[in-house]
Amino acid sequence: MKRRKFLQGLSATALPLATGCSYMRIDPWHFRIRSPYFTSIKHEKEVLNKANLFLSDDGKVRILVARGNAYERGYQQGALLRDEVQENLEYIYNLALKKFYFEELFAEVYERMRPFIPQEYVDEMHGLAHGARLPLKLVHHLHILPAMGEWGGKRQVKKVIKQMMKGAPEEDWDLGTSCSNFSLAPATTSDGNFYVIRILDWGLHRISKLHEFPLVTVNIPEKGIASANIGWVGFLGAVSGINAQGITLGEMGYGDPDNETLAGVPMIFLLRDVLSYSSNLADVRRIISSSPGTNSFGYVMTDGKTGEGELYIRDRDRFVVFKAGQEARDKNEFLPAIADVSYGGHYEEKMAELLAQNRGSYSLEMIQNKLIPELVMKSNFQNVIYEPRKLQIWVNNAKDRSSLAADSPYTHIDLAKILREA
Repeated sequence: MKRRKFLQGLSATALPLATGCSYMRIDPWHFRIRSPYFTSIKHEKEVLNKANLFLSDDGKVRILVARGNAYERGYQQGALLRDEVQENLEYIYNLALKKFYFEELFAEVYERMRPFIPQEYVDEMHGLAHGARLPLKLVHHLHILPAMGEWGGKRQVKKVIKQMMKGAPEEDWDLGTSCSNFSLAPATTSDGNFYVIRILDWGLHRISKLHEFPLVTVNIPEKGIASANIGWVGFLGAVSGINAQGITLGEMGYGDPDNETLAGVPMIFLLRDVLSYSSNLADVRRIISSSPGTNSFGYVMTDGKTGEGELYIRDRDRFVVFKAGQEARDKNEFLPAIADVSYGGHYEEKMAELLAQNRGSYSLEMIQNKLIPELVMKSNFQNVIYEPRKLQIWVNNAKDRSSLAADSPYTHIDLAKILREA
């Protein structure tokens, strides 16, 4: 009798131990647990086999050709570049938390913007998180970070937090952007090419590892236009890019008017829409003007098929268009007319002078070695030169935290060839 009770007690004790061992074998990050999309391990392999990952000819930039629906393309990036995505996103997220102090602020901002984010990008973020085995909230929060950095209201939030913390030291870095963009029609160049320049002055390389993980994602969607998103591993939004129709992206922050809000389409996903659904500049204007605005931005967009460029100003309440060669006046800003040129940026007076002086002498080498270095800020992080008629790209990134992107050699990417072979 005593032996039976002992065995019963032993069994009762061993059961939770055995169950605990079983729990230890559960992988909560496995796609079969997290993802409602995949039906089997074979299905996952089929999705991954749709993608192609390789290096640029100089070995400096990863190029991912992602095919399928939005979830599949996000999953392909997350799974095929898992280690890089984890290292890059976790590092920058921890730094972002130091700037904004508490995670709940990111959750609040994401909830404000979530109703305006097209479902396909929500699906793509889910795929990225599942493929990279990262928390979904981390992916969500990082993709609204650019909007938080540009939002003028962040000053009020930070002021309140500072008061609560009674004099905590101010961080010495800022995520706000002040970029430059310009287009040079064939009539202005020495070789007859159509060059479009995108200067990204956004000093994230000084406080993150983004510059270590450049990535060009060539998206071939089931719906929409194929495009190249010129960015970094783990970042699905677009700030630089070109699509198969020769539409190019260029954006820049444009002050902090009182009407800025976070209740709108995040700029990085608005520009993804431009890449995916614009065949001409009329499409670009329609997409930008009809989407609920958030912060104040300037854009220089071009169409390689027509050789046209346009400068836009977009904030919550207005959308203003300036054609190439048209004088641009807005509030306290003035950009003199330069024939066949659209432009805007941080050093506006210097830009206007340089672009007017060198008409007819622009070449790729001059743009790379003289023009861009003259116009970048100390926060210069990335530069892109497009030839949208031929679907050619030249891109560089800062090589380390103390360097300017303008000092780095350019990587050439032949998008036309990639699309032909895709």
